[in-house]
Amino acid sequence: MSDLIETLASEGGKELVKALAAGFGGLVKKAIPALWRRSGSETEKRMAAELDRSAAELAAASERGDDRALLRVEAMWETRLRDLLAASPAARRELEAILDDLRRQAPPEPKIVQHIVADGSHSTAQGVIGGAINNYAAPSGEGAAEERGGAPLDQP
Repeated sequence: MSDLIETLASEGGKELVKALAAGFGGLVKKAIPALWRRSGSETEKRMAAELDRSAAELAAASERGDDRALLRVEAMWETRLRDLLAASPAARRELEAILDDLRRQAPPEPKIVQHIVADGSHSTAQGVIGGAINNYAAPSGEGAAEERGGAPLDQP
């Protein structure tokens, strides 16, 4: 399977679930099932029902604080989109247009700024953003003052 199909299916699953979870399902619930129209109206109706089920599952998961549901639903739609794109390459441009519309309509992601200071001999600062843990130790040894941009810690 081509890298383009893999990438588009992955992005599609993420954007679709993000829109459903944020309550922006209007465009999704109309446009996504229409991608399956080449497979017949029954398949299109089934995909619309699956989208409704996914939206309900995400809403219930949000109330429970179940973050794993997001990943499950995302993987499910990524697989469906991958299968669709493999069977109907003509759906690629339509899916790209839908994803562009979703990205334009999505609320901006919050900007996260974190300021952490470690001050003192042998100190370490730790910060977590989005699940990534970053450790910063104060530089020590020859040239450490220059790395810190100032005088050694034991001097004014």
